Amino acid sequence: MSCETNRELLELYALGILDAEERSEIDQHLRDNCSNCTAALREALALNSGVLSSVKLEQPPASLRERVVNSVRPPRRKAPLAWMGLAAALAFATVWLGWEANRRSNELTVASGRIRSLQVQSDELSNKLDFLRDPQTRPASAAPGANQPRGTYFVNPRSGVMLIASNLPAPAAGRAYEMWIIPKGQAPRPAGVFLPDANGSAVHLQTGPVDLTNTAAFAITDEPESGSPAPTTQPFLVTPAGT
Repeated sequence: MSCETNRELLELYALGILDAEERSEIDQHLRDNCSNCTAALREALALNSGVLSSVKLEQPPASLRERVVNSVRPPRRKAPLAWMGLAAALAFATVWLGWEANRRSNELTVASGRIRSLQVQSDELSNKLDFLRDPQTRPASAAPGANQPRGTYFVNPRSGVMLIASNLPAPAAGRAYEMWIIPKGQAPRPAGVFLPDANGSAVHLQTGPVDLTNTAAFAITDEPESGSPAPTTQPFLVTPAGT
């Protein structure tokens, strides 16, 4: 077997799909220390390794290889390029299937994240509706001026305080609104931070028992987005708890 013939079959030799007779002939030729064919074999192995290792491969059943080879195998030595085309097509199909699997996996991850976000929003809305439906919940409304921030506090001594507000200016970058429960004769107690939507509306629920007999009022202030232990700006929407 000549070096020229060998070079046509080395790709198939590297893939391990030659029949026993052809492989034996190339083995014998390589044992004769043919430097040209040895170098060509190294290149073929490197090419196959680079293509076939680019994605995770699944092990096909043993019968699959036999069916594929028998269905497209050209006459012996008459069309080595057809074998090379088959090998390239199989390698390309493997790479494409791996890429498609990764794309679908990424799409599923994004969709799962959106579903979780919607579930959280749904749970929050359900909690707020349950709070408003509770017979012990009662409103305490501020008295705003025209086009000024408006807000109504809904108080439940067992469940907490909810503020429904509108006309709130957008806080500056790094700032947020903080709600306060103001006990009688004591310093205001923080009751959570929140941000209004693009229309200046907000619904904020602070859960936990509220001692109405010892609560004087509710209010909000403009604070750092992480919240403050005590008000650092002038409170507004200050509403007496007994209103």
